[in-house]
Amino acid sequence: MGGPSLTKTEKAHAVALRDSQLTPNASARRMKRDPKTIRNFLQTDEVNDPEIQMIVAQIKERELSDLFLIGYKARRNLHKRFDESSPTVIESTAVMDRSFQQRQLLEGRPTNILALDLARQIQDAIAESKQRLAWFQEEIERRKEKQSDND
Repeated sequence: MGGPSLTKTEKAHAVALRDSQLTPNASARRMKRDPKTIRNFLQTDEVNDPEIQMIVAQIKERELSDLFLIGYKARRNLHKRFDESSPTVIESTAVMDRSFQQRQLLEGRPTNILALDLARQIQDAIAESKQRLAWFQEEIERRKEKQSDND
């Protein structure tokens, strides 16, 4: 036979990872378990065990909290980079997008429909940041002119 059987917590993690669109092989790698063990468990009726489902709900709740925090930090970083007129925002956008997609999956919502909405939100955030940057630059120029008039 294979290795040791899965604990209830491991079973719940396998279900949560499956619900997050991970394959049994990817789940097994994350869990450091044999892919056959994960695949075989996911094909049983035990995945519907109320105790396992309760643990899955707790895992998803913790994951959602983490993803909201990551998304918030990524958005804050994105705004900071634009305010500082830094041209490299790909990392922040990628993290924000990934955390958004994961939240959608955990909440049982499709991600493909929301991609366009996310792109619009990012474009709006970029436009708003550019407007704020332009205002700050104009304000600096006004203050410089005022300072030179006073001298």
